[in-house]
Amino acid sequence: MNLLKYRLAQLVSSAQRAKPEYDLHRRVLMYHSINQHSDGDGGTYSILGSNFAAHVDLLAEHRESENSKIVSLDSPSESGVTITFDDGYQDTLTVAARILGAKKLPFTVFVTSQNITSGNPSYLSQSQLIELSKIPEVTIGSHGHSHTHLAELSSLEVHDELRQSKEWLEQTIQKAVTTLSYPHGSFNAEVVRIAADTGYKFAATSKWGVYQVGTRPLEIPRIDIWGPDTRRTLQQKLCGKWNWIAGLV
Repeated sequence: MNLLKYRLAQLVSSAQRAKPEYDLHRRVLMYHSINQHSDGDGGTYSILGSNFAAHVDLLAEHRESENSKIVSLDSPSESGVTITFDDGYQDTLTVAARILGAKKLPFTVFVTSQNITSGNPSYLSQSQLIELSKIPEVTIGSHGHSHTHLAELSSLEVHDELRQSKEWLEQTIQKAVTTLSYPHGSFNAEVVRIAADTGYKFAATSKWGVYQVGTRPLEIPRIDIWGPDTRRTLQQKLCGKWNWIAGLV
């Protein structure tokens, strides 16, 4: 991440007004991995562990508020906050689940099945995935089979990607998998149609914004969480002060 551009974005966001719609509708947070090293140089999508802990403290402090309660992705609640993780990194179990579970906060983990079977130690192993799926606060969703750009594939290839991932996950964790996150945020109308036909009921995108529950449940916008994001930055993002950046990411 270009830290100079990030600092400039922080300045711009600090000067913005809060957006009333951010309190009225669902805010879905998109995390990836957690950087446990103190230098904080884990890349754009790897948040420093201390920052993540501060995020969870903030979310837990406001969980009793109707507009800030923490709910699962498939909840019918129109407002509130939903926590999601993409890719299936090992630290989702070893760090995130420990911190979120201690405060009984629900969250969804979107897993790429090929990551799990690759043997790459950055990602969950199959046994760790099963362990994660048994935590009461956790919902496991699909992130495709091979983490490819779905909008660039043929209809048959998209169907195979989504079906193979869903079936493998369901067989592995012995639970229904009905949620999806499009890899790379890549989707179009045909991908959405195939996702619905394959049995997915909710799908998260990488489009910035709030989710109007009941409207396009297979095209749910999210709010990007980045490596340097502090508690204050999360607070700004939750009230819409970073919404100006939606057209740039």
